[in-house]
Order: sequence, then C-alpha cells, then structure tokens
Amino acid sequence: MKISGAKAQVFFDNFDPARVIDGDGVITTTPGTWYKIFEKGEESEIVFPENYIFRAPTAVEDQIVLKTGDKVYPFLMERICKTSADLSAEQGTIDASDDCDTGAQILDGNINISGSLGSLLQYNDLTGDFDNVTDLIVSKFFETVTDDGAGHYELSPRNDDDVFMLVNINSHVKAGQTEIWMALPIIISSMSMSFGNTDIQNKDMSWNKGSGPGVVYKAPRAA
Repeated sequence: MKISGAKAQVFFDNFDPARVIDGDGVITTTPGTWYKIFEKGEESEIVFPENYIFRAPTAVEDQIVLKTGDKVYPFLMERICKTSADLSAEQGTIDASDDCDTGAQILDGNINISGSLGSLLQYNDLTGDFDNVTDLIVSKFFETVTDDGAGHYELSPRNDDDVFMLVNINSHVKAGQTEIWMALPIIISSMSMSFGNTDIQNKDMSWNKGSGPGVVYKAPRAA
C-alpha cells in the first residue's frame, strides 16, 4: 500500500510554562493526551527517559499516576493545514582513511533533523485576526502590538521558546490499526510570506530539531 502526502497531518504547540504539571502522587495523565517529560521523581511510573514525548493511554482506567518529582507538559495541539511539507535527517561522517583503507568513513553520531512547511495565511472569520498557528509562527520573528482602539496597548515580545511538532503520517488508518507519528521539539529558523496581487496569501517556514530526541511513535488508533 502507498499513500499520498495529503494523509500526513501536522500539529504544533508552543511551550507555555504555566501548563507544566507537578506530580503529587494523585494527579494522573489525561486519556489520549501527549506529554513531554521534563523531570521524573524517584518513584516515577513513567517508563520513558526525561525529555521524551509520549501519549497517555486512551482508557481512563489505564492512566499513569504522576508521582512527586514528576514534571510533565501536556500538549494542546493545533493542526496546520499545509500546502507542502518535507523532513530530512542526516548524520555527519569522519574521515577514517589510511594507506591500508583509503577513502574510509565512519559516522560521527550527530543526527541533524530539519525540514520546511508551507501553508496559507489563515484568519479568524469573526475577528479578522490571525489564527493561533499563524500567530505562533509570526511571534518567532516579530514583536506584536495589540491596540484596542480605546487607548489600551499591549506589547508582546518575540518568543523563541521551542515548538513541539507532531506529524501523523498515516492519518487515514482505522480504529485498532497502527498510527505512525513523528514527534519532536523544533525551532523555527526562517519564515517568508507572499502577498502577490493574483496569488493567495501564504507563508513558508524552515525548522530544525530543538533540544530533545526526535521519535517515531507507533500506537493503535483509538475508536
């Protein structure tokens, strides 16, 4: 079976420290929610190492109790309706040649993951403002001034916090089949917009993996 790129769905979340959850031995994960692990307590029930991204079990009775010392971040994912997307991963090499083995190379162990994403500028039909994802991307490069027209002004500085990206590359699968996700923290390194008179407004961005592992995550699709 082969599927088209249109079946891949991209989701973003911008880090908000106010959302970090401190475990107390009573709080549990929320079914189906994605989390990043910042810290683990001595009695933690979380099986993954710190900095990993994981999804909570889908059934209420299977939730993970967050122990004292656990610090996790729940994602509130916003889907990006993309026009194009690509991802590349590469590893550097080291020259290991000598006169007994000319031209030999070995891997250096440093994985670089990067990509680009194209999408249209999206506006809220009721307010005329940017949608949340457009605001997120623009805030990486511009300060934002909000003027209510009545003398109240609010300045929001640029935000260089990591973005969390989840890509469901086979979103068409049915309940019980395996969903495949690519989950990773990213930094948005460049952005461009186009406002041609006869073209639709669009934005393109380039990204690189941020701090933390990139993971291929396989899990059964919930009903």
